[in-house]
Amino acid sequence: MGTITWRQVCWGIPLGILLALPAAAQPPTITHGVDIFTTSDGTRAAFTSNPLPADFFCTGSSAFSGSVPLTGVPLATSPAGVAGSTDTVVERLADGVFSSSGTATIPVILRALRMRSSSNLTVFCPGVGNTDWQVDVCACGPQTQTAITATVGPDCANCGTFNGTLSVNACVRFTRVDTGQVAGPVRQTIQLGITGMPWCYTGGLRETVVPTSFVVDTNCDEQPDLKVPGTTNFHTGWSCSTVGQDCWALFASLTHCHPSYTNRSDHPHCVNPVCGERQ
Repeated sequence: MGTITWRQVCWGIPLGILLALPAAAQPPTITHGVDIFTTSDGTRAAFTSNPLPADFFCTGSSAFSGSVPLTGVPLATSPAGVAGSTDTVVERLADGVFSSSGTATIPVILRALRMRSSSNLTVFCPGVGNTDWQVDVCACGPQTQTAITATVGPDCANCGTFNGTLSVNACVRFTRVDTGQVAGPVRQTIQLGITGMPWCYTGGLRETVVPTSFVVDTNCDEQPDLKVPGTTNFHTGWSCSTVGQDCWALFASLTHCHPSYTNRSDHPHCVNPVCGERQ
């Protein structure tokens, strides 16, 4: 009997403790909304694996297999300027509800993207000489829905990481600076892999957020044409150790400045891929 009593006591104490503990709280739902991004330096349009053919720019021009550095161009929105320097909009198409295993799978789709060459592409045309071309990249045609999977990390209850893919169908257009001649568009499909990207339910000070729905230009004609929801409680780029800090101070190394796109004599505009725009 003593042995049986001992076993009952030894098993009963842990069981009593477990029964007294509250069930692990399910993480809050990630609300349907958009994520807005500002492209940082280092982004390039590469033609190494799919060169532009000879005569693409002009009769006698050589094939092009190089790359072109890109920078983001702020998307036209209504209300005007509501998304700051945002050049890329991705919509999370549904709420992210966490399962018992601690993951939330969310369908996503690209809604808008606009980039431009940070320096002109120089092409030699026989009989003319060197010609300068501006390169523009824009989302075009139907976009493909993919998915991301988010988890809440063990370090704190307010942040985690996510993995997945984003499909981008883009058109690359080349415009000769002196004549306005257009070559293209060249269509490209890009699959962007996302691994271990941090996120938090809240962001930091001076981060660009859009709390209500807005209309965004999806075809780079400066005319907002698609209504999308605002940003919500999914802040990418933030982690347990950085959430709540001043965005521009924390990510200062990512800030880059460029001349105004509408008035080249205006003072430079400074943008940051996490924080948005500062003049």
